[in-house]
Amino acid sequence: MSMIPENESTGQRSFDLVLGFFDRVTAAMSVAGTVAILFIMVLITADVVGRAFFGMPIPGVPEIVSMLILSIVFLQIANTLLRGKLTRADGFLMLVRARSPRAAGILDAIMHLAGVGLVGVLIYAFYPLFVRSYGRDEMIGTVGQFLAPIWPTYLVVLVGSIALCIAFALRAIGILLATFGESRAPGDQQ
Repeated sequence: MSMIPENESTGQRSFDLVLGFFDRVTAAMSVAGTVAILFIMVLITADVVGRAFFGMPIPGVPEIVSMLILSIVFLQIANTLLRGKLTRADGFLMLVRARSPRAAGILDAIMHLAGVGLVGVLIYAFYPLFVRSYGRDEMIGTVGQFLAPIWPTYLVVLVGSIALCIAFALRAIGILLATFGESRAPGDQQ
């Protein structure tokens, strides 16, 4: 697997400090996502109990759950990537690493930089949606039953996307530092 080994420094003190700080920020975001998962579980359980035993469902549960699921993904994805746990197909990268660990490190860094570009496009495309939803105070739900503003969810998506973009960039830099800073390839066993 081509990643910066967990709990290992790159040897660049300033980069390691930035990486450590950003890891803590994304870990806090991930914890917020986990709390949201627990909230969804409690909310759905309460809704089922209310429907089954009292004939009174909680208004807006489908809307709240859909907004929270989107938020959870973007709260947790940056930390998942930063820790090297994001699912990916790296069979080709492993073949390249067997022949040339340095070439594999460069290719892996290029793929992470492509991630920076792709998420940058997402941020560029999504920012106007957030501004519009906030400016117009757009709502989700049904009038008279349940209405909630959509902009907080869009804000979480935007912040999570920015964090993901930064995580891609930090991993690319870390991989390059590990590739060119040491004689061994990133991810090789010591």
